[in-house]
Amino acid sequence: MRMSKMGIKTRHHRGQDEALSQEFQSTQLKRHAAGIYGMGNLLVRARNKIIEIIRKNLENYECSEVSLPIIQPKNIWEASGRWSTYAKSKHMFTFEGRNGEYCIAPTGEEIVLDFIRENIVSYKDLPINIFQIGNKYRDEIRVRGGLLRSKEFLMKDGYSFHANKEDMVREYNAMKECYIKIFSDLGLTAIPVKAVSADMGGKVSEEFMCPSPVGEDKVLMDEKSGIALNTEVLEYPEMLEEIKQNNPEFRIDNLKEVPCIELGHIFQLGRFYSENMNGYFVNANGKKEPYFMGCYGIGVNRTLGAICENNCDEEGLIWPKSVAPYKCIIISTPENSEDSEKIYADIKFKNIDVVLDDRADTLGSKIKDAKLLGFPYMIIMGKKYSKEHLLEVETRKTGKKSFLNLDELIKLISD
Repeated sequence: MRMSKMGIKTRHHRGQDEALSQEFQSTQLKRHAAGIYGMGNLLVRARNKIIEIIRKNLENYECSEVSLPIIQPKNIWEASGRWSTYAKSKHMFTFEGRNGEYCIAPTGEEIVLDFIRENIVSYKDLPINIFQIGNKYRDEIRVRGGLLRSKEFLMKDGYSFHANKEDMVREYNAMKECYIKIFSDLGLTAIPVKAVSADMGGKVSEEFMCPSPVGEDKVLMDEKSGIALNTEVLEYPEMLEEIKQNNPEFRIDNLKEVPCIELGHIFQLGRFYSENMNGYFVNANGKKEPYFMGCYGIGVNRTLGAICENNCDEEGLIWPKSVAPYKCIIISTPENSEDSEKIYADIKFKNIDVVLDDRADTLGSKIKDAKLLGFPYMIIMGKKYSKEHLLEVETRKTGKKSFLNLDELIKLISD
């Protein structure tokens, strides 16, 4: 991709925004209204990389991808009993259509059960685990941090269906393991945290929290026992008692408050939705019974924001290689522009994502922008190249510089 075609204008000063992901120090994140943002090419490509990692891991766990509608009829939400509670909270967007009243989905439990129940008629059809990756909409009262809390956001939500509680718990633990792997692949530290989930219909849930100074969630951590819990858990004595029974070393006095960004949330929903919405299957004895459900969510936009927040310095972003929108950027002087085109073509031929900064700016200005935008490798074709045909390669994360020929460069950036 040529820089001149990307529509990027950068600024080299920090504003007053509370999070780097909100300002992104360029036009890559545009605020159109409170909680409503547009994203430029670099953020879209990074988000696509996140989606690829999520999808690959889920498919390794035999999860099947589907696509469900965002506009949903009122009747299925009334069946679960959640229309009135969501409507009263004013978090859910609702509207009158030609054929009735609808909502713009803030979550997907109702629609997934309505979608799947005709296909799950026997215990032989269970278990299954399906997921989708799509937009969700919530009229958040307090939007903040750009990608961290907005009214429109991309989310991965998944749901599993089971014949019994034991199988639901087994899948819940498998998804917990899968989520730890996903966030590790994304270069993030995600700590499973005991949480309260009363509005979801289930009693057992865990949030995946990433420690960050800009995090709005306050997580209580006990380093000795390894237990972490949401502050809301302190209001539920029965949950605290269960934690104490399962973890003898746990002590409330040892808990320390840590600010975190919530990246994901998993739930054991039990039979709440199947009982309310007629989700039944015929068991091995020929009797009808409601199935057990699990729910598994990841905030894709929020994860992208957390990556930005946890991978930056005073010069700008530092994209982890696994999600970097482009692996490297080529910066050259006018006298080396012809050779830069050739090297650009050679790198593209190797299927490596590369940017050529072909703008009519100074070398110093281009270097500043390359650091600001966080490309993992910066390839500079300056005086050293003019004299010895050696490429100066700087690693953004470490600042390490090397002088390499083209073959050595390809080998380095291919890792």
